Amino acid sequence: MTEETLIITDPDSDRYHTFGYISWWKQEVVRQATVLVVGAGALGNEVLKNLALMGIGNVLICDFDTIEDSNLSRSVLFRAEDNGRRKVDAAAESVKALNPDVNVKAWHGDINFEMGLGVFRHVDVIVGCLDNREARLSIDRFSQAIGRPWVDGAIQELMGIVRVFWPGRGANYESTLTDYDFQMISLRYSCPLLARNNLLQGKVPTTPTSASIVAAFQTQEALKIIHDMEVEPGKALLINGLTNDIYKTEYPIVADRMHPQLEPIIELPTAVAATTTLADMLAIAREHLGAEAILEFSHEIVISMVDPTTGEEEFFFQRMARLSEDRLISPTTGVKRDMRLTHRITGTEDFLERTLANIDVAPLSIIRGRNGQQVAYFELTGDKEGFLSFT
Repeated sequence: MTEETLIITDPDSDRYHTFGYISWWKQEVVRQATVLVVGAGALGNEVLKNLALMGIGNVLICDFDTIEDSNLSRSVLFRAEDNGRRKVDAAAESVKALNPDVNVKAWHGDINFEMGLGVFRHVDVIVGCLDNREARLSIDRFSQAIGRPWVDGAIQELMGIVRVFWPGRGANYESTLTDYDFQMISLRYSCPLLARNNLLQGKVPTTPTSASIVAAFQTQEALKIIHDMEVEPGKALLINGLTNDIYKTEYPIVADRMHPQLEPIIELPTAVAATTTLADMLAIAREHLGAEAILEFSHEIVISMVDPTTGEEEFFFQRMARLSEDRLISPTTGVKRDMRLTHRITGTEDFLERTLANIDVAPLSIIRGRNGQQVAYFELTGDKEGFLSFT
C-alpha cells in the first residue's frame, strides 16, 4: 500500500490551504472538473456558492428564468439591483466575484429542448436544482443516453431530498415516478404535443435553511463523484427539518423505464450546427452506414402549418414542443391549421440545404443515423470549443 505525500501550502497565499489537510482531497482534480448546474434558484445559488468556494475549475450554469424580488430571501448570489436580470448572468458574476479561479459559462435556455445532448457528455457530473418533474425527467434521460451521473435535490418548506442517479447503478429517476407524476408532466402539452401557454405553475414554498442543507449534500455528492469516491446511486436521502430526522430509502428498478446508453457515438470534429447542412449530415451518415442510411431525430419537427381553407402555408422548421398551442390557429382566417411534421431525413426532402441550426438542432447535438438495423450516433463535436468556452 503506497502512501500519498501530504502537501501543506502557505495559508497566506493559498485559498485552498485548509483542504490540503483532508487526506483524500485532490485540488488539481477539483480544478480540472467540469460541473453542469441546472437551475439557478434557491438550490442552485447554494450549490454554485459551494462549488465556487471549493475551486471547481469549470461551471456551466443553466436556467431560463429572470430574477424577481421574491428570490432575494432564498438566493445568496442575487442582490436587489438584479431584479429583472437573467438568473444565469447574475449567478455567474457572483461566482466569479466569490472565486476568480473558477471558469464560468452562463447558458440561458430551456434544458428540455434547447441544449445539445453532447453537452452532457463533456461534463463530469450534473447537479439538478429544479422545481419540476419534466426537467428532472429530461436530465435523467439525457444522463442515461450518455452515461453521466447526476445529483438531484428538492426542497419544500423544511423538507428536503437528495438523490444520485447513475446509469447502470441502481434505479433511475424515471423509475421513481408514479402514474400521477406522468399525468402532471403531460398536462404541460396539448393533444398534439404543443406547449400550452396558460398552464398555471405551482410555487413550492421553501426556506433558505432547507436550500442550504440540501445543496450542501448535493455538492458533497458531486465532490465525491469527482474524486471517484463511493456514492449510493438509486437511493434517496430524506431530510425532515421539522423532526430533525434523516433517513435513506432505496428505489426499486422499473425495467421498462430504464434506457440503454447510445452506442456507438461518433465524434465529428468539423461538424457544427450553424454551418453543417442536412445534406452534409446525411452524407456523413451514409459514409459510415451505407448508401441507404437516413437521419432520425428523437422529436417531431414542424416543417410548416397549412390553412386547409386557403392552402396558405407558413414554414417553421422548429421542434413541436417549442411551439405554443395558439400557433395552430391561422392569423388570417382564424381556422385550425394542419401541421406538416417529420422526425427523419431520407434524402428526398426539398430543404436539404438548410443547416442543422435552421431546423432547430442545438449546438453539440447528437443525431441518430440508421440503415435498417444498423445504427450510429453522430455528435456535432465541432461545437464543443465554442459552446464549452468558459470565462
